[in-house]
Amino acid sequence: MSISSKPLILLPYLFLRVFALKRSPPRCNLILLESLHKSSEENMPLASNRRISEALQAREAERSESLDAPGLLLVFALGILAIVILISKFKVHPFLTIFVVTIAVGLAYGFAPRDLIQLIIKGFSNILGYVAIIVLSATIIGEILDRTGATRRVAEAVLMTVGSSRTALAMGVSGYLVALPVMCCDTAFIVLSPIARALAGAGKVSKAAVSTALAVGAYTSFKLVYPAGPLFTSAILGAEIGKVMELGVLASIPVFALGLLWAHKAERASSEPVSTSTIVGSADSRLPSTLASFACIVLPISLILLRSMVGTTLSIPVHIRQTLDLVGHPIIALPIGVGLSLTLASGRKMSEINVWISDGIKRAASILAIVGAGGALGTVLQASRIGDVLGDAVASLGVPGLAVVFLVSAVIKTGIGSSMVTWITAPSIILPILPALGVSPVMASLAICAGSMVCINVNDSFFWVVTGFADMDIRSGFKNLTLLSTLMGTTALVTIVLLGSLFT
Repeated sequence: MSISSKPLILLPYLFLRVFALKRSPPRCNLILLESLHKSSEENMPLASNRRISEALQAREAERSESLDAPGLLLVFALGILAIVILISKFKVHPFLTIFVVTIAVGLAYGFAPRDLIQLIIKGFSNILGYVAIIVLSATIIGEILDRTGATRRVAEAVLMTVGSSRTALAMGVSGYLVALPVMCCDTAFIVLSPIARALAGAGKVSKAAVSTALAVGAYTSFKLVYPAGPLFTSAILGAEIGKVMELGVLASIPVFALGLLWAHKAERASSEPVSTSTIVGSADSRLPSTLASFACIVLPISLILLRSMVGTTLSIPVHIRQTLDLVGHPIIALPIGVGLSLTLASGRKMSEINVWISDGIKRAASILAIVGAGGALGTVLQASRIGDVLGDAVASLGVPGLAVVFLVSAVIKTGIGSSMVTWITAPSIILPILPALGVSPVMASLAICAGSMVCINVNDSFFWVVTGFADMDIRSGFKNLTLLSTLMGTTALVTIVLLGSLFT
């Protein structure tokens, strides 16, 4: 960061302190004590528990006092605006942005510095305690699949299954599958792009159509299917991950179908001359088998889904249920996938494999930093009364709760362009008002994921990845990505509403 940009980090705090209206710090501290008291049995020693209880009793009379509602709303709005501006306009890293805004919001709400620090530590550590193992495992699996050529095996197997006459479908399905372990639609598209180009030539199909189908597949599973979007939203909202996974997979089907129809339309409208290149053969004997390549992707997800099904519908012996409860938990299922993926690298030096693992861990570090900062922000917001104020405001508008959740996510995604920041910021905003909205954590988690699909724009790296690798001009990018993604997000919301009425 340049010297001239350093003062920008102070903007959130200055704005919030200058414009926040009159408030009552004691009420903030009382809410903080309530929040800490609820989790004290797990996180604090007995002596601390007694002190918190005594403080609550001593200040019970102060419950009638409250923060000024307009001041709460203004601080909240300025905090969110600061996140959007610092990330999108000044390109400050999301972790630093969210962390600084969290401190600024907490101080503006009147939390004592020591209390605010405890809230930040609690929020940061609680979410990472669950998410860290899953993210680390997923990024390691994705790195190994990429380096061993397993992603290429997956694409070739899909092509052989659907036939060379259905090139767009083959690349769409390949993108859908590969984006799951790599947890990144950009990476999935880049890895499979050379295959897409070759298939376009072999099948006499335009690059725009094949690339759009590939982008649709990678984008759909990245947003709606575990372990990407649903992992982070459900972790913050406390949603049952098995249910989120089941409904997410079902919701992704019509969204994926819409994208493929759009790609087919793009092919019919395209005047682009087709390439005469052919797909490169798979002569490399070091490439892993097709079965092993698919197993690394399918097995962890299957274990998690099976655990969810056993817990709700099936009647089986206790010892089998306990076994599935262990191996089907995400923090066990994903490491099992890591172990399986290591078999793909048989015959390679361990030093080489360790480099791949280190690269996966490095990629996970940035993700986890953002997730932790988002957890801290959510905890600070929960400890204030912003949830009550926002809930009352939303209730007075008469807007359906699920629509509110979707719109919050869509607005953040459109303004920032980052899916990861959206998945962390939107749940942190929604969590305090979830009871007032009348939306279950499962449905809210999925609605946030649907909202994050909206508007692939120039502030989204995926826009430039697809247009660059597919040789699309900007106009085609707006048509095949921006407009299409908005339709996909809306379709996802409608599908989620229908699924919610049937299964929840």
